[in-house]
Amino acid sequence: MFVHAFYVDGLLIDTGQRKAIKEVMAATQGLDVQQIFVTHHHEDHSGNIPQLRQMHDCPAYAPAMTCEMMKVPPRMSFPRRLLWGVREPYNDLIPVSGQVKTNKYCFEVISTPGHAPDMAVLFEPDKRWLFSADLFVNTYIGYMLDDESIAAQIESTRKILKLDFEVMFCAHNPQLKQGKDQLAKKLNFLESFFDKVATQHQKGLSAKQIMKRLKLKEDWLVRTISGGQLSKLNMVKSVIRDLEHKP
Repeated sequence: MFVHAFYVDGLLIDTGQRKAIKEVMAATQGLDVQQIFVTHHHEDHSGNIPQLRQMHDCPAYAPAMTCEMMKVPPRMSFPRRLLWGVREPYNDLIPVSGQVKTNKYCFEVISTPGHAPDMAVLFEPDKRWLFSADLFVNTYIGYMLDDESIAAQIESTRKILKLDFEVMFCAHNPQLKQGKDQLAKKLNFLESFFDKVATQHQKGLSAKQIMKRLKLKEDWLVRTISGGQLSKLNMVKSVIRDLEHKP
């Protein structure tokens, strides 16, 4: 599993996972990194903050919630720690909201909870660029983390689709053409999945029974490697959790 970090006009967006530290440091060594922005606390985005800050002698910014979560990062399963590496607790992130500015560009910082409660994307309206972190990933999602909210992702995606963007710099699957159309397809998938699970839940079925009824197939390799923290069952449980906690 790989992740993209992006560099534009002195701004480095995300820092990669700890297991890729040599590649990340080599790739950024010749860049004039003047500031770092971390989109959310997940290990594949926040794994190399102190090393990159030291190399480039620059400040690192993040949403306020990310700054707090990075002080005591949530526990990771052993397989995730083994494969992707552990992001260290970090106390020196600078909270930012509103905008991140470079010499040439002005990026709007927009909160997009769902995949992670602290996640934010960056939008450059003049260039119609969206640095979407993990909001997109793909038009179809086969598994989710155990703390994700599909309802929140739907709300965040609807909000972002109101923006006038074309290029979508996704952290895992950049969409350099028709990015907005691709994100709209993702929204359609999430809404359809939510409705199907909600219908079965209202009939009194459990999460595992809904998996059977909807003929949803688990990716057991992903579930095993992640220690159960990534699974399709988590997607079903997310819908049920969202329904039960809905005001």
